[in-house]
Amino acid sequence: MTWTLTIPEVPPSGNVLKRMHWAPYGRLLERWFWLVRAAQGFHAVPPPAGKRKLTITRHGERALDRDNLYASMKPLVDVLRPPRRDSGIFRTGKRKGQPWTRNRIGHGLILEDDQDHLELVVQQAQLPRGQAPHLVLVLEDLTGT
Repeated sequence: MTWTLTIPEVPPSGNVLKRMHWAPYGRLLERWFWLVRAAQGFHAVPPPAGKRKLTITRHGERALDRDNLYASMKPLVDVLRPPRRDSGIFRTGKRKGQPWTRNRIGHGLILEDDQDHLELVVQQAQLPRGQAPHLVLVLEDLTGT
């Protein structure tokens, strides 16, 4: 099966992301969470049963080099993973013995973003005149993998 989602924005370049403070990066993740959720056809995508292929086509105003292009997709790929809640107790430091929790937002459209669960292809296309920058995501189930 194949599903296509169109998102009306492009994420910041990898160079911008790697210099971003954790707080604005958290807000960026939340924004991409909602952009994916609002995409036409989102509700038609079932949970994954195994490995999936994700092809992302970036239609931007200017081309990015390969490393920058792949790095720019990190917020998007992160919100495609399933949500997760971790907790524990600090073992050392000033907060030793106190509890901690960490929440990861996600949609669960992919099992995980490692190579065993996701085949990722990121490409660029020229932005047609008169169109706003956008992303086109194509998700495919990989059978027999």
